[in-house]
Amino acid sequence: MDSQNSMRWLNVIANIGVLIGLLSVLFQMKQDQELLRVTLTNDYYTSYITADTSFAGESLPAIWEKALLDPKNLSLKEMRIMESQTFAPINRWINLYRLSEAGIVNESFWKSQVNLDAGYYLGDSYGRAYWEVSKEDWDDGFLPKELRDHIDKTLLNRKLNETLAYY
Repeated sequence: MDSQNSMRWLNVIANIGVLIGLLSVLFQMKQDQELLRVTLTNDYYTSYITADTSFAGESLPAIWEKALLDPKNLSLKEMRIMESQTFAPINRWINLYRLSEAGIVNESFWKSQVNLDAGYYLGDSYGRAYWEVSKEDWDDGFLPKELRDHIDKTLLNRKLNETLAYY
């Protein structure tokens, strides 16, 4: 009789130990997810620096100005430089959207980044034209519909060439 009671108590204690172990594993996974989120968010912002510095040669400011003031007269070389400048933020938004789908960042985070950047990168005549043409070529597997619609909505609420009003 005593041995049966001892075995029951031992079984209960062992089960409690297993539960504590599982809880500790779940806690560690949550910490790892938070660390991954921080690392990926940092990588996201580093991509801004990388994109801007890779094309920040002497000609970029002049090309950006020409795209803003006279977009129909860009050379092919200038258009290619501007294409990289307009695609880079779209690619970052797609990556943030995918991180949100995976539960690593909040949905509000990718939306706030689109809200902050869309007017700057796609708000001039060249950027809008690039967006209108490109978004039709990208299927929902590449550019998710929810993201596409949010970019459209953001641009709809922004004035064309609003960056000219910065100064």
